[in-house]
Formats: sequence, structure tokens, C-alpha cells
Amino acid sequence: MKFYIDTSGGIAGDMFTAALISAGANFELIRAAMLKAAAKLGSARVDIRQTSDGSSQLQIRLKSDRNHLHGSEAKHILTELFHEFDITEKYCTFGLTAIEILLKAEIKAHRDFNIVIKEDAGHSHHHNHHHSHNRNHGHIHNDEEESFLHEAQDIVIDIIGAVLGMQDLGIEPEAQLLAPVSVGGGSVDCSHGILPVPAPATQVILKRYDIEWQAGPLEVELATPTGVSILAALGVKKHNPSALAGEKVIAAGSARGTKILDISPLQIYLVQ
Repeated sequence: MKFYIDTSGGIAGDMFTAALISAGANFELIRAAMLKAAAKLGSARVDIRQTSDGSSQLQIRLKSDRNHLHGSEAKHILTELFHEFDITEKYCTFGLTAIEILLKAEIKAHRDFNIVIKEDAGHSHHHNHHHSHNRNHGHIHNDEEESFLHEAQDIVIDIIGAVLGMQDLGIEPEAQLLAPVSVGGGSVDCSHGILPVPAPATQVILKRYDIEWQAGPLEVELATPTGVSILAALGVKKHNPSALAGEKVIAAGSARGTKILDISPLQIYLVQ
């Protein structure tokens, strides 16, 4: 079975999992795993809804008192979840590859862009899945062996959802792009301050893994570091717009992010 992804509407971790659910993956199983992951960070609500165009939209509300998550702890949490939910070796490898790609990109981005996170009094905060931010951190990323996740600390929720969804559908962890990755434009206000789009870690991954991308079509962030780390782990490179021609599509899914934007949804296709 071949796996194709149309990222002309961007990609984020929650969008990818929602697209898998739209294509037929077991939502209740995925939600159970996501809630288990969230319990290791704080607590969460996980729901799914269908948008007016028939796309799936995951609604994940993570509540956590944590300012950041160590990369090594994130990998440990994922490994525990993989064991608990009987994830087979090739999907474990895919999930750990995705998170390792993101962690290494975070380290390089902080060095290349000279990002320092300003100290502020720590307090409880709420994540609206990649799009709510705070500035409660006071360290520089300078350890070759360790990295820290801020907005993306809920990557463990995204990755277990992606891994379970792919395993449930029997998708081999490799894919081909039907369109360049739309990254958006403008700037994003996050714990690191105001940064250009694509965000530094996103830029690092796109360049390092030679993933084809394009600016726009809107002046907002459309491709997140988590989303492109999943693409990199799937081995995508250049796009082929005619790849589906003459193919038999056996399942398809579409997904929206936390905001409903006037662009195409993320779309996936499973081909026999």
C-alpha cells in the first residue's frame, strides 16, 4: 500500500493524526493513548469534530504546570507508550525517528538563530495544541546531548497518535508528497519571542532533509516543527503532482488544524 500526502494546506502533528482518523483509524484507541501521554505531562481533553467541508479536526486541550520537557524524557515516555499499546518495531522506529529529528532541529535552531529564552516567574499555563504560548523559561540550549521542548512539549501526544493511526491502518512508514509543503508566512509569537515563519526548527528540518516547500498562501504559520518532523521521518522529498494518476485509492482522509482557514485541508491517500 502506497501513502501520499497533500500538504498544500500545511501540516501539524495534530492535523496528521486527524487525517489518519479521517481515513479510518480508530479514534477511541488513539484518544486513549493520547490521554495516557497527557497524564505524564499534566492532563488533557481530546475530542474530534467534523468541519463543514468534511475534514476531521482534533481538539486537544493540554493543561500542564511544566515550562518545558527534556528531550530524553519525551523519548522515555514514548517508549513506555509504545510498549503499553503494543506498537510493532517499524512503527516504534518511525515514532522515535520523528522525535529525534525534532530534538536535533531544536538544538541547531537555538544555536544558529542565537535564541535565548527570557526568564519570567513560572506559573501554570494551558496549551491549545501548538498555538498557545508563554514565556516562562530561563535557559540557553547549549548541551549537545540534551534538548528542551517548549511549545512542542506535547509532541509525545502527537507522535503516539500518528504511530497508532498508521499501525491501525497498516501504512508503511514512508510517503510521497503530492504538493510542496505550504509553510505560510509572517511571524509567530512564542516563548522564544517573535520569530519569522517558517519557525527556526521548521527551517532546519526542511533544509536538512531536502523537503520541498513553498511560502504562503497565507501570512500565518501553516507548517509546524512537529508536522515537518513527521514528514522527514516518512522520508518525503520532492513532490509529484501526478502520482495518483491511474492509481486505485482505497482510503482518503482530510484534516484541519486548530483554526479553520480559507485554504485546502491536509489530505492523505492510501493507494493499493
